[in-house]
Amino acid sequence: MKKVQDSIYIRAVAALGIAGVELGSFIANRLGYDRTMALGNAAGDLLYGLLRRPRRRIHHNLQIAFGDSRADVERDSIARSVLRFFAKNWLELFYYGGGNKQEVRRRITIEGRQHLDQALGKGRGVIALSGHIGNYALMGTQFTERGYDFTVVIRDPKSRITSRIYEHARHMIGLQALYTTPERRFFTSALKALGRNGVLCLISDENKRTGGVFVDFFGRTASTPPGPAALALRTGAAIVPVFITRNPDNSQRIIVEEEIPWEKSGDSEADVLAITARYTAAIESRIRCDLAQWMWTNFRWRTQPDGPSDAAKLKKFQPVKRLKKKLRRQFNE
Repeated sequence: MKKVQDSIYIRAVAALGIAGVELGSFIANRLGYDRTMALGNAAGDLLYGLLRRPRRRIHHNLQIAFGDSRADVERDSIARSVLRFFAKNWLELFYYGGGNKQEVRRRITIEGRQHLDQALGKGRGVIALSGHIGNYALMGTQFTERGYDFTVVIRDPKSRITSRIYEHARHMIGLQALYTTPERRFFTSALKALGRNGVLCLISDENKRTGGVFVDFFGRTASTPPGPAALALRTGAAIVPVFITRNPDNSQRIIVEEEIPWEKSGDSEADVLAITARYTAAIESRIRCDLAQWMWTNFRWRTQPDGPSDAAKLKKFQPVKRLKKKLRRQFNE
């Protein structure tokens, strides 16, 4: 926690950010849902044209995942669509944060709900395994509104200002969340949630810099969060993949897949590895259904068993710094 003397500054700046969120929500609701989505498409195209680095990140990661099997024009189309979805998802959350939530709710259907109910029937809680696919922030709200004890695990931003703004935004959309920090409180709360037969949603598709388990992801070794596997082994909770995807008409489907089977072998490390590999394969399979709906901006293959991979991380475009190095080399020669 920040010191008391910082609180006035934090509150003042956060208040401005919260006012901005409220204004954005008001504007989106005044525009209406269809116009907000059209604005999202336009904003995505603008981001694609103006922001060179995210565009390069997406191209770079697609190259790692698929090599030369995808033509440049196809990668370009995917990259543009990724940023369109990104913009639409954020504007949709602004819209949902306003008073007209029903407009979005009626466009969202849940498929395979019986898989979740069957897993809950075992009475040991459910780990809803998901990824940064579609408008995943909306997923938890839909289950909560349908009577499920559904909590999404999130990382609290390091900035107290950003944290306050995000907290207000989560309250606006009705998202029940659990922070990953502090660690002890997180694990205590997670165990309590599963102990009361609740659903704990973990987003497990980002690069894990430390403490990750190395499994295959798009044919490449990737450091993957082992949290779902570790919690399942400790509590006996079922692991059920749950994803949300957007249709061309902006209706959305929440897809609940069959429970991922697992059992203890007596070797905890081997069990964690095996379970992690299975749920990572489930995430990859869902991404392959529509590549543009996953956020390809994360350096997913950056951490490797022998250390950080330079090939997996996009080098920063620093023309001045490169020019200085070049001149320095020439001078030394």
